[in-house]
Amino acid sequence: MNRCPLRVEARRDESLSRWLWLVKWLLLIPHSLILAVLWVGFVVLTLVAYLAVLITGRYPHAIQAYNVGVLRWTWRVGYYGYQALGTDRYPPFTLADVPDYPARLRVDAPARPRRWLPLVAWLFAIPHLVLVGALTGGAALLLTAEDNGNGVPVGVVTAGILIAGVGLLFARRYPRGLYDLLVGVARWNLRVIAYLTLLTPYPPFRLDQGEREPDGDPDDPPDRPQAHHGSRQGSVVGPVTALVAGVILLLPVVGTGVAGGALLALQSGRDSSGYVTSSALQLTSATAAVTTEDLTIEHAGEWTRLFADVGGVRISADSSTAQPVFVGIGRRSDVDRWLTGTARDRIADVTGTTVRYERTSGVVRATTTPAAQDFWLASTSGTSGARMTWRVTDGQYTVVLANADGSPGVSADVRAATQIPDLTGLGIGLLVSGVVLGALAVMLIVVGGTGLGRRHSEPPTPPAPPAPPVPPGGSPPQWESPRPSLTASP
Repeated sequence: MNRCPLRVEARRDESLSRWLWLVKWLLLIPHSLILAVLWVGFVVLTLVAYLAVLITGRYPHAIQAYNVGVLRWTWRVGYYGYQALGTDRYPPFTLADVPDYPARLRVDAPARPRRWLPLVAWLFAIPHLVLVGALTGGAALLLTAEDNGNGVPVGVVTAGILIAGVGLLFARRYPRGLYDLLVGVARWNLRVIAYLTLLTPYPPFRLDQGEREPDGDPDDPPDRPQAHHGSRQGSVVGPVTALVAGVILLLPVVGTGVAGGALLALQSGRDSSGYVTSSALQLTSATAAVTTEDLTIEHAGEWTRLFADVGGVRISADSSTAQPVFVGIGRRSDVDRWLTGTARDRIADVTGTTVRYERTSGVVRATTTPAAQDFWLASTSGTSGARMTWRVTDGQYTVVLANADGSPGVSADVRAATQIPDLTGLGIGLLVSGVVLGALAVMLIVVGGTGLGRRHSEPPTPPAPPAPPVPPGGSPPQWESPRPSLTASP
């Protein structure tokens, strides 16, 4: 049998509480918060290990110890919680192996991955990920209530834990076969994670159920504590502080990176006049007008004083029919008086190219000619390429699309443009800041993670001494102690 160096073992409590599993989610909140930080470090340090393997062909021992410790902690929490419900003993807060805890995880041999493996490990793991995802619920069937699109993923683990919990609650009975199955699924899941992090070779395609590994040593049962390699001497305050600071620093890294990329993408669509134009949106209504009435502008003067090339709004329209269209912007109160008693479609929401309208009360009828009104702040009309430009000021405004003669039945392709300042410097500055903060965050995570790994690891196994070279033509000479000689006395 193919022996997996990742050893995932457990020992079920003989007597489990009927009700404790109902509140374990609350008891596990401290572990969940700590594991969230540890897993961020786990991902970052795994990427660092990938680079180390690619460049040097070696897996750093401190990173290996940290990653194994995180998996060990995760297995203890999952075994106590909603991965197996195998014990009521609260898991300890440590990366180190705890021999007398009912759930244990260790790696028999140090990681020695091939140098090219980081490039393709994820590809080789896809079959395992599909199978494990189906078992754990990540790729399971959704039970949907009617057609409302709401559902709950149901996999083997989800259903098994629910059955085990109900059995404990009403009969205080946990079927042994179900327990063995859940431990087996957890074991397979941990093996796949260990392979993706290059801690172990390729895992076997099998569901090894039960508390013990199928190829375990019969003289070393899981319920007998093995040699414990505890934490090494030294305070963990420094590594923990560095790790937490690095994880927290990643949050602004993501924010500055996304903001910088968005600003540069916006800048790429800016024309020579400083306008950024949206894609065409088709507006159609059976009424006399389509309006957007949520334009409230405040403090416009402050922006226009700071930037000379901001404050412009440009709206263009191309009629979908041969009939000329009118585009205008006016104060909301003036537009409301003009359209009193006349139904119109207000734009309520735009998703992609889909527009949702809200029709106002009134009669679907023609209105007076829009261009004849004297309250427009800016307006234009035409069949193709009608363009209106307006300089923003504070107030509440309504933009109107109508037929030039006021008749009902409006249809046009509309584009809106906004004048913005040059964003190149700001975008590049945010990206550079993100890179610098990211490098600092990764450095802190590496320092903290490797520091914790050194304090919770076994000493690395020293390599075997090389054999002496064999001279050509024979075996190497052996050293022998001189034999005593006898000399006859005269």
